[in-house]
Amino acid sequence: MALVNPNDSTEILYGSSGDVRNEINSHVAVSTAGHYADENEIPGSLIIASLRKATRMINGFLEPVYADQIPFGTTADVPKLLDEIGSDMAMYYVFRSASVLLGKLPDEKKEAYYDQYVDAETGILVRIADKKVQLSELTAVSPQEAKSIRESGRHPVFDVNDIKNQDVDYKLLEDIERERE
Repeated sequence: MALVNPNDSTEILYGSSGDVRNEINSHVAVSTAGHYADENEIPGSLIIASLRKATRMINGFLEPVYADQIPFGTTADVPKLLDEIGSDMAMYYVFRSASVLLGKLPDEKKEAYYDQYVDAETGILVRIADKKVQLSELTAVSPQEAKSIRESGRHPVFDVNDIKNQDVDYKLLEDIERERE
């Protein structure tokens, strides 16, 4: 989940420091017989700096394509894909910065955390920058349309658009009835 940079309240960072730390610990525990990297070994400030670097790298690819939407003003506007990419890239930066403690990052992990996003030919961010791939949440015309894209596949239980009628949405009841048949 995106977060506000604790060092600069005007900047939204993509990814989650908790996800980064959990991923580090899943790797470290295997290679160090169950020992987990705590705050002393991998400080939160290193994770935040890595998320900041990942966010700025991602923005570098996205700004030419989505100039009027990047950078984001609130955490709720950040597409989930960018959160995942931000966490992965931050993992790479943490591993690179703490290689003495964590050991050399295996090539397959480097591919998973970094290369798949920035590879000149196949990288996801490169393909977005070349307009070969679009982020549906950012191509929406209005905020309401972006919200509906984000929530696609979800169905309201109540008819929230009707101020007076707060009963169960009749369309949902019909769908449930069809599924039972």
